[in-house]
Amino acid sequence: MQIELKNISYTYEGPLPVAALHQVNLKVKTGEIIGLIGHTGSGKSTLLQHLNGLIKPQEGEVLVDNLSVKKGEIPLTKLRFRVGLVFQYPEHQLFEETISKEVAFGLRNMGLKEDEIAKRVQKSLLDAGIEEELFERSPFELSGGQKRRVALASILAMDPEILVLDEPTAGLDPRGRKEILQYLLKWQTPNKGIVLVSHNMDEIAPIADRIVVLHQGRIVMDDTPKAVFSKAQELKEVGIMVPQVSLVLDALKQQGWSIDTGIFTVKEAAEAIYGAYKKLPGGERHGL
Repeated sequence: MQIELKNISYTYEGPLPVAALHQVNLKVKTGEIIGLIGHTGSGKSTLLQHLNGLIKPQEGEVLVDNLSVKKGEIPLTKLRFRVGLVFQYPEHQLFEETISKEVAFGLRNMGLKEDEIAKRVQKSLLDAGIEEELFERSPFELSGGQKRRVALASILAMDPEILVLDEPTAGLDPRGRKEILQYLLKWQTPNKGIVLVSHNMDEIAPIADRIVVLHQGRIVMDDTPKAVFSKAQELKEVGIMVPQVSLVLDALKQQGWSIDTGIFTVKEAAEAIYGAYKKLPGGERHGL
């Protein structure tokens, strides 16, 4: 599946109109994870909502496998089953009496048979790390991280091809953030795609295949994490800080160390620093 935004522009009307997107061109396809970053008000949420037809472009085209959303060549209901959109704090949208009913709600809207619904509910919740003995409990009795996973499970149970997430780890503690990311990475395959908005560069850099940077409604960068985060000064000018690991490695390189700055995990950085240290005069002799 491929979604293509072609020359998309969108302005929120009102006494003081706000131009959210201007001439945006972007391709999103299954098999990749895209990290979408930008300061508050850069147009990220507006862009996300174009991907599943929640917002239709005022100018330009949204094409899904070359079918126009604007012209109605693909039904919006079908599109929204294929492209799952998860807003920030999705647990605030929980409403059913039990966890299993929560996940089953969207599946019934798809018109699935009850045996298929039961099968999907069980698999989706177990994949999300929710124990079976909790299935008939109220979702409001769960921890924040568990609620978030139930909310995600209700979307993933519908088997979307592309999952669009707006700050999926916002408000969670470190353990909760790690669990959510592990869950998403386990779900993503060559037949599934993810578009992920995050303000946490250390979180998004190690998992993304591409980083797309929005600034004042325009895409100013679209490249690999290594290429994007190597432009620290340019990112700073649009209100984005590079990952902390990158800052450390870049500082060492500025001091003459022979080291790869395109590394984003602490473990890999430690190995790179150790390897570069051994290449310094006397480094092999002294060790660390």
